[in-house]
Amino acid sequence: MLKKWVRKIHLWLGLTSGLIVFIVAITGCAIVFEKEINTLLGTGICQKVKSRNNEPALPSQVFAVADSAFQKLRLVNMYYTVYPGEPNVSVLWVRDTARKYHSLLQDPYSAQIAGTYDYESSFFTIMTFIHVSLALGEVGTTIIRNATLIFVVLMISGLILWKPASKKGYKQRFTIKWGASFKRLNYDLHNVLGFYMTWIAVFMALTGLVWSFEWFSNSVVWIANGGNQVEPAQQQPPLSVKAERNNAHLSLYAAIDNAFLEIRKLEPAARALTVYKPMNDSSAIRITVETEKGKHYARADEYFFDQYSSRLLARKRFSELSNGEKLLRMNYYIHVGSIAGITGKVLAFLASLIAASLPVTGFMVWRGRKKKLRKGA
Repeated sequence: MLKKWVRKIHLWLGLTSGLIVFIVAITGCAIVFEKEINTLLGTGICQKVKSRNNEPALPSQVFAVADSAFQKLRLVNMYYTVYPGEPNVSVLWVRDTARKYHSLLQDPYSAQIAGTYDYESSFFTIMTFIHVSLALGEVGTTIIRNATLIFVVLMISGLILWKPASKKGYKQRFTIKWGASFKRLNYDLHNVLGFYMTWIAVFMALTGLVWSFEWFSNSVVWIANGGNQVEPAQQQPPLSVKAERNNAHLSLYAAIDNAFLEIRKLEPAARALTVYKPMNDSSAIRITVETEKGKHYARADEYFFDQYSSRLLARKRFSELSNGEKLLRMNYYIHVGSIAGITGKVLAFLASLIAASLPVTGFMVWRGRKKKLRKGA
């Protein structure tokens, strides 16, 4: 009786969300290896310049070029990443009041413009836009959120239906009979590949839910922290003190440069530094540090400096964060599989590819059974 109801739930949820699941999964395949493909081709934000032994350009030089390039835009955010000791271009990002991102590729040594990158029109940006919103804006985002929740239910119900009635049936559930009829082969592709995919895709779906629903994100933090929820007040960054302007007489650019040079002393082994320009009178200068190659979530070591005096206000190390905060920082890298390096990305790619096939094979199984019932009638 249980399987009868689970089968109905699995069927109707699959039919109603199948197209959305296919689109989300196939676009997920496309963006898993974005960085590797851009690095191989030397395109996008992975372009390089001629290597030199110079120190990285000061933030004042970088932001001055950017201010000139984007002076016609009303900006709400500006930051860039530099890789000391590596010839990677510095990638500067800005976001305008229309919530659109623009980018600038700059020589890390001279801060001069080193190339162009049309972020909004790039292939991977379009794939990501479809992946998170079906290219339909807020309406599409809402559809994706609910489809992700349905996909989790589909995986759970699929595992219940996968379980054979007896021990003898397990061999059939683990292997695909390649020489069988098309109908049987299609059933095995749905049943067997669906089982193997579930154990990887469940992490991709759950990390998607962290972004989709606040109640789910809060629940993840609560569980990771052993039943303790991090108070919002503890998550707020420190603010600059306006009163220090009278004592320091530092311009914003001078304060940012001082903070940058201080970080270079404090973190001499830093592989990547991301510098955020304060966009209002109370924001602090924020600089994040990545120390280990490939572990981008480790870029959670944050430093905050007063924008008027360049005084260090606070330091937040990744190791000092609560388990819940660490998990949220790592959420994206779990979602795309990069938390486990190239092996994790390959598994994420295969899981996404199989997930995209399930609505197709599932629909064909349903159509086959429907035709059989009609012939029987």
